[in-house]
Amino acid sequence: MSGTWSLKAARLAALSTLLAASAVCAADSKKIAISTIVEVPQLVETKQGVLKGLAERGFVENKNIVVDYQQANGNMPTQQQIARKFVGDRVDLIVAITTPTAQAIVTATKEIPIVFATVTDPIKAKLITQYKHPGGNVTGVSDAAPIAQQLKLFREIVPGLKNLGFVYNPSLDSSKATLEWVREQGKALGIEVVESAAPTTNEVIPATRKLVGKVDAIYVPNDTTVVAALETIVKVGEETKTPVFTGETRGVDRGALASVGLNYIEVGQLAGHMAAEILGGKKPGDIDAVIAYEKLPKLVVVVNRKSAAAMGVTLPQALLSRASKVVD
Repeated sequence: MSGTWSLKAARLAALSTLLAASAVCAADSKKIAISTIVEVPQLVETKQGVLKGLAERGFVENKNIVVDYQQANGNMPTQQQIARKFVGDRVDLIVAITTPTAQAIVTATKEIPIVFATVTDPIKAKLITQYKHPGGNVTGVSDAAPIAQQLKLFREIVPGLKNLGFVYNPSLDSSKATLEWVREQGKALGIEVVESAAPTTNEVIPATRKLVGKVDAIYVPNDTTVVAALETIVKVGEETKTPVFTGETRGVDRGALASVGLNYIEVGQLAGHMAAEILGGKKPGDIDAVIAYEKLPKLVVVVNRKSAAAMGVTLPQALLSRASKVVD
């Protein structure tokens, strides 16, 4: 009997030691909150990249950081509730993925450090006032499209490209910013932008058809309203032999002709490294915000051979040889 009790006592002692160690570990852990307005592949990859970037700098989930991840199912009031929850929980740092998420969280706190990721234009979105030493409690990573590289790719595929259609929702700050950049970069290449507004998804197809015959190709920016109807835009392009390009490479998998874009795991890693610097004691406002394509070593080039044939375009062999991915 005494042997049995001794064994039980030893087990209880071991369990108590384990629980005590766990409590100390929990007390020492940093609390990280991550949120996004909606879950789509590139945003999920951004989150994965954030955790990878943190781990690369020694901050590992369930080891020395506790992560609270919340997504708002596309609902802004829900996103605002999530922001208030994070503030109430007094987390050590918040990673905000997407522009609306970042705007909600920046509105909710001026004290908790914030790192944004996958935000097209953080200045236009009023998250920061400048990229270099932004000040305050916010820094992060812009996923602005590499417009100059995209336009050069489009011209390589459509050598006579002079008029480029642009379908977008004018109420989205990110799309308005992209329109300005495409105009600016297009001017240097002798490409004129012809815009066509689609405030709702139901208006995307009429807006697209308005461009047919007036443009040499159509550009679909990373605009949630327009991208939701991408397959029907592609269908118009195939029916009218009008090449359709996208600002995000996943659109090529869905039927667009080609794009140059970002690896979103790598975008997230950049944000994760910033988060690690903050957890290590650095102030967010002392960390320069960055544009991802200026920092990443290699951009992703994706082309769709089947769509090219359907839209009456021949893809150059040199392009096929260097493409990161060819969709057949």
